[in-house]
Amino acid sequence: MNALVWVQALTLGSTVAALGWALTGGPLRISSRASRHFLAFNVMVALGSLAWLPWPMMQLLPPAYRLTLGLVGVLSGMQWLCLGLHKLHDIKPSYVVSPFMLPFLAALMAVIAWLDASGRGALLACFSASLWMLGVTVQQGFPAMSAQAGTQAARWGLLPFSLAALIWLVGMGHATWSILATGGGLGGDADAAHASLLGVPDAVIWLLSWAFVNGGLVSLVMLKLVDKIRDLSTEDDLTGAMNMRTFMALLKDERERIRRVPLAQTLLVCEVDQYHALNKQLGFSAGDAALRHVTGIIGRGLRKTDRLAASAMQGELLLFLPGTPVVGATLVAERTQASVKANPFLWKGQAIGLSLSIGLSCREDGSMADEALIELASQAVQRARREGGSRIRTAAFDPATLDVNIAALAQHAPVSAMGNNGPT
Repeated sequence: MNALVWVQALTLGSTVAALGWALTGGPLRISSRASRHFLAFNVMVALGSLAWLPWPMMQLLPPAYRLTLGLVGVLSGMQWLCLGLHKLHDIKPSYVVSPFMLPFLAALMAVIAWLDASGRGALLACFSASLWMLGVTVQQGFPAMSAQAGTQAARWGLLPFSLAALIWLVGMGHATWSILATGGGLGGDADAAHASLLGVPDAVIWLLSWAFVNGGLVSLVMLKLVDKIRDLSTEDDLTGAMNMRTFMALLKDERERIRRVPLAQTLLVCEVDQYHALNKQLGFSAGDAALRHVTGIIGRGLRKTDRLAASAMQGELLLFLPGTPVVGATLVAERTQASVKANPFLWKGQAIGLSLSIGLSCREDGSMADEALIELASQAVQRARREGGSRIRTAAFDPATLDVNIAALAQHAPVSAMGNNGPT
């Protein structure tokens, strides 16, 4: 098989890949911003490879310039690829994707092609630039990828990029060997023009590296999709806060933690006093919007270790404060009430003042079950509501008299999500 067959395979493959990314970023709407840049990457690779085919008009150019023209197209695709990775992981753009970078590299390669008629120098420069651009981008994006999917998954997702980089290193070695074998450096003359377009090894290197790069893009998009699905499975549909199934799993883990490290854990159950009135007078959409409004206010004041969950069916928000005793949690509750009062709810041009009733429960060791912690806080918030609302009430834990109503807790979370954390 000659090099032309491998170049045709690269052209066909990149064209098909471009159509695939167009479908992904268009009708399927999967990572649409990044998919458009990955589409551009494949389009530029396809256009670059077209310059290596024996078109009659292209025969007017010296072979080294034809080769360089295609390589510049590939480098343009690499810049689009790096920009897509920045978009996919919300990385701050770097100098690699600067609009001045490609013209600089193109001018540099044109000078190399002018000095070296064999084209090996341009190949070496393109392999090196591709490796550098992808390496810098991956280095910048790895922390975000690790935070998103875990270090191990991020490493596996980047494995195809590592293989592409290895292939480029092989290409650099082959180009360097060719330069040394044909004259010991740049400055090859026209007698080397027959070797100026891609040979079979070079065409195979570009085809394999293109395939691995696209494989890496697919794996990173899949990791992003898994992360989105995980978010959807752990978030409450209405408020965007943690759902009760995930919250019960969190309480189970925290109960194990407090058995090892006895630091107080406090739960706040918050109810919007006007929630049911809004549902009756303005409709359920108004009540739901008010709950989202309060969720946003509380969420802005959270520490990194705090967790906010929602039981939207009951109109309740649950705020878990690890390592926080009752005194500190009461201060948090007071600040939360003040923030809600200071930020009225806007509904169809009307400002509606909201207030919170908050119930607190606290455990200082692992003897209190998760269900008991929630039930105590729920009883406290109901007492605050009965006393007129906009109050903070703290529950006292008495194992001898506490009767955890499992049927009532089923309204907060599925029984399957409660695990084996029954009263102890």
